[in-house]
Amino acid sequence: MRYAIISDIHANLEALEATLKDIKNQHVDKIICLGDVVGYYPNPNKCVSLCKKSGLISIRGNHDDAALELCPIDNFNPIAQEALLWTAEHLKKENKEWLQQLPDHLVVDDDFLAVHGSPWDPYAYIFSSAGALRSFSYMRTNYPNISICFFGHTHQKALYTSDENSVEEVTRGREYILGNSGLFLINPGSVGQSRDGIPGASYIIYHSEKRGIEFRHIPYDIETTQRKVRAAGLPMMLAERLSHGY
Repeated sequence: MRYAIISDIHANLEALEATLKDIKNQHVDKIICLGDVVGYYPNPNKCVSLCKKSGLISIRGNHDDAALELCPIDNFNPIAQEALLWTAEHLKKENKEWLQQLPDHLVVDDDFLAVHGSPWDPYAYIFSSAGALRSFSYMRTNYPNISICFFGHTHQKALYTSDENSVEEVTRGREYILGNSGLFLINPGSVGQSRDGIPGASYIIYHSEKRGIEFRHIPYDIETTQRKVRAAGLPMMLAERLSHGY
């Protein structure tokens, strides 16, 4: 099976369209989204509709939950709060209902775990080997037959590996073959708001038979998204950061 693993679309229609166009050329069997379909950017309804039309399999992220009032927005920064209030006001009922029925995690085809933040908490961030160690411990206890977990939330590509006693944070290259021993924690980066320092959209192709992952980076029409942010009256910082990839 070939999977496209995407995350953190954040209502950025131009980024999602470019990503789905590239995915179509990769001949994947399934598209898995690790949450945060909405939030930040100005096309929540079109992005949800496109996700549904594409047959995308998704979980909910923290911005999805906040837009649905499933969690408070107090812990979000002021700019994110402003965008979430805008999103909640503009999101159509049928799209709220679609988001609401999504799970907060998934085991996909008995092969891998899909979470938004971390295996133990959908809102927790994994930025370091310490967070990866905690994730591996949780996986051994709660998912003993699963060795791969894909996560999002940080908007930063990452690959952590474990051999029971140590953790290696892999930062070089874009294609990897995963071994048959140990555990793997993998972040595809963000479709809608890169924080890797490189403007554009990021996602992963995962080939389950050969246990291979390919990090892909896709350019898109950032200027159009920025114009839409201005027209919607959303915070300009959201538009500006797209040009810097952070």
